[in-house]
Amino acid sequence: LYDRMASKVKQILENFNKLSFTSDIWSDPSAGVSLLSLNVHGITEDFCKVNIILKCEPMEGSHTGIVISEKFRIILNEWNLIEKVHCIVHDQGSNMIRAMNVLNVTHIDCTVHQIQLCVRAGIESEDYLLKIIEKNKIATHFNHSILAQDKLRKIQTQRLNQSSLAVIQDCPTRWNSTYYMMERLLKLYLSTYNKITQYLTTTNEWRDMEKCVAILKPFEEITRELSSTNSLISSVIPLLHVLKSTLQEEECKTDSSAIFKRIIHKLIKELNSRFGELYNDNVFAIATYLDPRYKLKFFSEIKREQVQSDLLSLINSESISDSSPKAKKLRMESNDDRAITSHGMKNSSHLQSSLANILNSNSSSDDDVPLNRGSTSNTYNRLFRLKSLLTKYKLQLTEDLLLWWKLNTNRYKDLIPFVRQFLATPPGSVLSEQLFSGASLIYDPLRNKLKSEKAENCSL
Repeated sequence: LYDRMASKVKQILENFNKLSFTSDIWSDPSAGVSLLSLNVHGITEDFCKVNIILKCEPMEGSHTGIVISEKFRIILNEWNLIEKVHCIVHDQGSNMIRAMNVLNVTHIDCTVHQIQLCVRAGIESEDYLLKIIEKNKIATHFNHSILAQDKLRKIQTQRLNQSSLAVIQDCPTRWNSTYYMMERLLKLYLSTYNKITQYLTTTNEWRDMEKCVAILKPFEEITRELSSTNSLISSVIPLLHVLKSTLQEEECKTDSSAIFKRIIHKLIKELNSRFGELYNDNVFAIATYLDPRYKLKFFSEIKREQVQSDLLSLINSESISDSSPKAKKLRMESNDDRAITSHGMKNSSHLQSSLANILNSNSSSDDDVPLNRGSTSNTYNRLFRLKSLLTKYKLQLTEDLLLWWKLNTNRYKDLIPFVRQFLATPPGSVLSEQLFSGASLIYDPLRNKLKSEKAENCSL
């Protein structure tokens, strides 16, 4: 069965000239096992996203950069993909970075993981906030006591006539879990008042917890947005721009005490430190340029010219040829019932609404990219088409970007290979996280002797 599926996957991947990858390492100390994942991401000629788990390889011995790079090389050669690597997304571990450098491939850090590190740094910067969070560990009481859970449920359903909500416990390895814990406790304030007031004794502590939730909410929204299976790397720069603007607005509010102003300042500093160079990274910059929803809205004048120049250099080099018979067959056999229609913003997050307001603002100069008429005719024609892309079309956030490119393939033939290459890169290694969530269910104290090869097969 595995051989048949592997053969089918290889046939699919032959239709791509460039692909992106995500990877991560997961370890279970109780079982003494580590697994290395490698997932592939691409966009077909029919502009459908393809996400495939290629390998869940056992890792034995030291996890050095040299060892990891050799593992990657073996896996990529096994799938005939060594020459098709556009970018690899990974965590910020020094061994992973070393492995990418040894392989000599383009690589980026997982955006979602980086955002969570910013949140952790902000929370840990103030002892007062840590004390508030420690008091919220009352959630552990409810999770460990069946009697307390039953009493809480009865208070909500019988006395308060509310839907039953459980207390959420903080977990250091779960994204946004501190936010979810505090948000839920605030919702359960009346139901759990008599119990929680033993820990949060003052009104100020409840008010400060509300402020903390308000500060962390945009981080939860951007994490959820970038963790979606439909998310694209082109949204990273715009969403981070809105995130910093939202934090600055929160800092200026009258209820922001000196403590919370310091926390917000720390969060913004961390964001600038970790993401300050995104505009100079073409993996992000060109993807944003090729997204008709954003285009050059978030670039400075100098960077606009640089991104356009870099993209033209790629086009002129004609380094990508994307016309294989199998790819055409795949396109003809697909069945696409998508429609470029807006689905509305009623369920959108505050972050999305703010982004939509920025994009809908009057900005005739934002897309004004001058044409160099002294260039060669071919280059000028391509510049003209890029200018057309920037000025003629304006998609709403809720519209299907990939379907728009599919319908405009003939108009922008020069750009299509690069659209498929750059927009295929995911903003984070979420697929690996999901894979390892399944692996954690396979390994348990009763299976700690499970061989790594069998665990790999079970995970796939």
